[in-house]
Amino acid sequence: MAELTIDQALQQAIEAHKAGQVQGADRLYTAIVKAQPKHPDANHNMGVLAVGVGKVQEALPFFKTALEANPAKAQFWLSYIDALIKLEQLADAKAVLDQAKSKGAKGDGFDKLEQRLKNSDQEPLAASKTPGEAPPQQLNILDSLKLDQAIKLAKKKAKEGSPEEAKRIYQDILTNFPKNKRAGDGLKVLAGRPVSKASKAKEPPQDRLQSVINLYTGGELEKALDGVDQLLQQFPNSITLFNIKGTVLKGLGRFDQSLEAYNKALAIKPDYAEAYYNMAIALQERGMLEEAIEAYNKALAIKPDYAKAYYNMGVALKEQGKLKEAIEACNKALAIKPDQADAYNNIGNVLKEQGKLEKAIEAYNKTLSIKPDYAEAYNNMGNALEAQGKLEEAIEAYNKALTIKPDYAEAYNNMGNVLKEQGKLEEAIEAYSTALTIKPDYANAIENSLSLAVQLLPIIANYEYDFNNSETHVNSEIVPRPVHQILNAIKAYLEGDFSLANSHKDNFEACDQNLLGRLKPKDKVFCNAYSNFIGKLLDANWDEEPATENKVYHLGESHCLSYAHRNITMGSSNFRITPRITFGAKAFHFSRAKHEKFKAITKAHFVSLPKNSKVFLSYGEIDCRPNEGFISAARKRDKPLEELIDQTTEGYVQWFLEQNAGRRHHLYFINVPAPVYDEKLTTDLNSEVASTVALFNAALKKYSLQHGFDTVDVFKFTAGKEGFSNGLFHIDNHHLGAKALPEIEQQLS
Repeated sequence: MAELTIDQALQQAIEAHKAGQVQGADRLYTAIVKAQPKHPDANHNMGVLAVGVGKVQEALPFFKTALEANPAKAQFWLSYIDALIKLEQLADAKAVLDQAKSKGAKGDGFDKLEQRLKNSDQEPLAASKTPGEAPPQQLNILDSLKLDQAIKLAKKKAKEGSPEEAKRIYQDILTNFPKNKRAGDGLKVLAGRPVSKASKAKEPPQDRLQSVINLYTGGELEKALDGVDQLLQQFPNSITLFNIKGTVLKGLGRFDQSLEAYNKALAIKPDYAEAYYNMAIALQERGMLEEAIEAYNKALAIKPDYAKAYYNMGVALKEQGKLKEAIEACNKALAIKPDQADAYNNIGNVLKEQGKLEKAIEAYNKTLSIKPDYAEAYNNMGNALEAQGKLEEAIEAYNKALTIKPDYAEAYNNMGNVLKEQGKLEEAIEAYSTALTIKPDYANAIENSLSLAVQLLPIIANYEYDFNNSETHVNSEIVPRPVHQILNAIKAYLEGDFSLANSHKDNFEACDQNLLGRLKPKDKVFCNAYSNFIGKLLDANWDEEPATENKVYHLGESHCLSYAHRNITMGSSNFRITPRITFGAKAFHFSRAKHEKFKAITKAHFVSLPKNSKVFLSYGEIDCRPNEGFISAARKRDKPLEELIDQTTEGYVQWFLEQNAGRRHHLYFINVPAPVYDEKLTTDLNSEVASTVALFNAALKKYSLQHGFDTVDVFKFTAGKEGFSNGLFHIDNHHLGAKALPEIEQQLS
């Protein structure tokens, strides 16, 4: 190094590298790195050298050092990501690509890498790996192997039916050793080799296969398909070509043709495990889970140590709800490949579905111990922490995921859910909006933001949410979703557009039953309950009523819709009943010290009303149901039912008293109607429900009067024998209809 400057040494090294003089280039690069350990170009080119001779793992620290020294150079990112993909460190490759994009990296090279990652679930299309950046001149086999090793490799390739590869190796040997007898004899044997039976399945030369693979990984799928078809005319029995064709066709969305190609490969070679594996991936993406699992099992019967097949089968089993079998499959994958982070991540997902949240978090931590920058594991951990009620810790987990993967729409959506639970409504809407900016057709984010926006009608404009803009995200896949239709039916009913509400209700009823069947149980109950309730409301008589500018605002959960948009006489004046909804709100939620979504949404409505407004309040009916409120809570806490009801009701009324300070609204607490006798419950449990309603109504009357508020006693005219509904005013098992209004008017006159 004393005789050359570092720049001169680098120039000589590059020239030697391009000339294929690997040892000379290596010596010069090493000298530069020794003198300047963080020299970006020398480190990068050392990595390129290592990749060129098949030592990809050893290349990683060189690429990483080069990138840290000069992150502005696009080629450093490309080489590093390419090496990670070659090593099948796909989560790491995705994370690094996301980092590059967040720093403004763009261009054809990055687009091609992204396409390769999108196709990464597929089994590699051929034995060789896609080349990354390398010197212009192809390296001689003897740069990476000793002479004896090269001779053995050539013989092996010839024996395996790859004569072109064997020929290339022999030619490399003769380039360095022109008189080498074994290489010369090998070429003669290849030249005069008779056609054997095995030649029916003869494969194309590796370089021609690679050209097709490069088109595929570069995202040029139509060109790749044309290339495969041309090669199949010359090599009609190539299992590799049919396997590639199946994968390309899947990428083009031609599902049936894709399966046909895989089946042709299997007809030639029935024990072709990779074709079964790729077929299973295609079936799984199509939602044909049973068929996918069958294909995975066939791949495993041929190749019992196929870790990826076990892992993906575990994912399919989880989607089927077969959680025990899913964990067994993932454990088999880990027995073969103990450092498979994806398998631990899927185990965590299964454990979360089983409600084993602590064990799920342990699995996610194990995942992260293997891959510390696994964004999906942090996101899933956030979901588990949210289910535990550890909302701040969940936010922290989502932020870690976003640090690794800044354009992670799912993490923003999940963060929005947690922020909503915390009552941070503006921040929640902002998180949903960010998710949709990244991924405009993200159905879950569309539905979550819509759910919150519907509950904040008509004040949602204050939160910079525009229903018209949100509709631009809706595509043909989102429209038929059951939750989307029901939320829009509720929105239309809240706005008094009954024709549109009925249209959305009909659309829900016409939804694909498979879509409905995939809903979470609580979402299924929500959709069916509101569809039935809105249908009953729409079926009622809607005689034209005189217009009035006077309004009485009705705040509540679903019960606020019972009399919505109808007139009611209070004193000598007519008022139009105007609904404001908070899904699932209970008296219990207002009695707690904790601030969360139910209080936040209700308060947003309450403070938006003109001062001195008349306000109906309908909460408490859900608290009196057998499995959702007082009865189950009293048993869980081992607390007397009457004491629990009294404390909750006092807190409920007290909260509205505090919100009304300075606003001077005239509050009317509407009590709970007599319950409908439920034939599905035991006689004792029905009696307990009736007793609970009576206790709640008595406590509500006591505390309302204590603070000078009025009550509306709907129990009085709905009760029949033994405190159960008389059937005159209910329109379903929980809600009253418009027939109750004359009775309510009498109490308010």
